[in-house]
Amino acid sequence: MIYLLIAAVCGTLFSIVFKVCQRRGIDTMQAILFNYVTGILVAWIPLFVKQLTGGPAVVNPFAQSWIWLALLQGFFFMSGFIVMALSTRHCGVALTTVAARASLIVPVILSWIILAGPAPQWIPVTLVIAALVIIAFGKRAENTSGKTSEWRAYVLFFFVFLFYGIADFSLKLVQNTVSLQSGDDSALVSRQLTALTGTIFLMAALLSLFVVLLRPKSQRTHWSWRSAAAGALLGLANLACTTCILRSLTILPAATFFPLYNISIVIIGTLAGILLFKEKIRPVQYFGLLLAIVAIILFFR
Repeated sequence: MIYLLIAAVCGTLFSIVFKVCQRRGIDTMQAILFNYVTGILVAWIPLFVKQLTGGPAVVNPFAQSWIWLALLQGFFFMSGFIVMALSTRHCGVALTTVAARASLIVPVILSWIILAGPAPQWIPVTLVIAALVIIAFGKRAENTSGKTSEWRAYVLFFFVFLFYGIADFSLKLVQNTVSLQSGDDSALVSRQLTALTGTIFLMAALLSLFVVLLRPKSQRTHWSWRSAAAGALLGLANLACTTCILRSLTILPAATFFPLYNISIVIIGTLAGILLFKEKIRPVQYFGLLLAIVAIILFFR
């Protein structure tokens, strides 16, 4: 349960850091890039230090069957962070958090279909979808005006839901592959998962660098220590969250882990949006939030 708790707290920090970046004028893409650089350093350096001091050899990710899944996961990580940053700006912390967490239905259903996991409970799944629609279409975009801006916010909300759902399932898929490959050797599983995490961050960092360098001149900013600091904080939270999710999925089935993980983040993220950033929630959205929480709780009947 400690892995689950750490993952939930760190997962909530994502949208909070993005909100702070927006308010302080910090370049979000630079922060995302520094986030992955931090993750790479913290993930890989201890492995090489252990090897140099007589520990086990570092796992070569390019010799593993999961390498292509890790590279794909890196794409979803980077893309998910970008859409979360944009959605936080237009939709706020609370609603972006709900979009990311309501996406739990994606890994639950796909794990059932593709990985032969436990069958989903269809009533709570339906309630989550209903809650998502209520929250999304009850939202007026923050600091925007006009029909086009509102629809932009709805599209961002949907993409947060989609990218995080697919990213969560691909994490389960790659964790399942590592576990099958390593068998009952828990030490090998641990080394494989650490190498996997570092590889995901490496791919995401390369893609982030590509996006930063190819941005139009009008969107480019000078490199700053504030971006590096925000990215370092984001990277530590991201690495801890990813590591704890992978560890938790070796113990809990996806149908149990994702609802419990997501309900924790919905509650923490919504409270953070209201208490830290004074975000206002419309009455219909309170109903949507309540419906989402009830639906997730029903997974544990």
